[in-house]
Amino acid sequence: MEREDLWFEDRDGLDSPRPLTIFQLADALRHDDDVRAVADLYADRHLGKQDVPLSTVLAAVVEPEHVPYLSALRYKESGLRKRAQWEKVWEEQREEDKDGERRDIKVPPKYTSADFLKHSYWSNRGKLDVPKERFISYPGASPDNDPSLLIGWAGWNHRHQAEALVNLLNDRLNDDGWHKEDSRFVPLLAGLAEVMPWVKQWHDEYDEEWEGNPAEDFNSALVAGMYGRHLSRDDLTAWRPEKKRGGAGK
Repeated sequence: MEREDLWFEDRDGLDSPRPLTIFQLADALRHDDDVRAVADLYADRHLGKQDVPLSTVLAAVVEPEHVPYLSALRYKESGLRKRAQWEKVWEEQREEDKDGERRDIKVPPKYTSADFLKHSYWSNRGKLDVPKERFISYPGASPDNDPSLLIGWAGWNHRHQAEALVNLLNDRLNDDGWHKEDSRFVPLLAGLAEVMPWVKQWHDEYDEEWEGNPAEDFNSALVAGMYGRHLSRDDLTAWRPEKKRGGAGK
């Protein structure tokens, strides 16, 4: 499932990152006899089932190994407050590297398990929030005709992560018929805004393969996406997933 060729596709002559839903991943692997054999063993020994769809096994395997792309999908409010402090420190460190002027940068508080929305996210990230997950997940961003979880490869660099989000924004609008004002675009734009400081840090120069400056191009896509939907940076930062209703209400 972590085979590199699964997670890229040709787009306009470039190897472009390709997120896949669990159903799409199962379809890509269904003719691999080794995968099928191991999946059958896993279903029997770990799920207590036989003759289950490959997608069922893949979903079970992915569940503890993915972490969402966006802070608001990873943390509780306490974690988001700590994240904001970390982001401020990173910005100060970038300014320090740029001008060589030493600053009194205080170490932000470490995360605890109580800061994360799910224990598996904490298990993959730890107290310093270091990414150790195998997959990036995009909850709520799957095509309307595919209810399974959309995931990407954790081997993508920051440019790939930004490109994957821009591709999702374009594909859902142009190919899947999402209305331009659909609220599901907001978290995707927020995720692009979150990854942009890293893209600017590592990919802010002319790239021959890209035939341009990736950081400038992705930032233009972010600005256009916000402007076209009358969104501000504060709107993106303030976005939160809708809370699930409990009980047997309407």
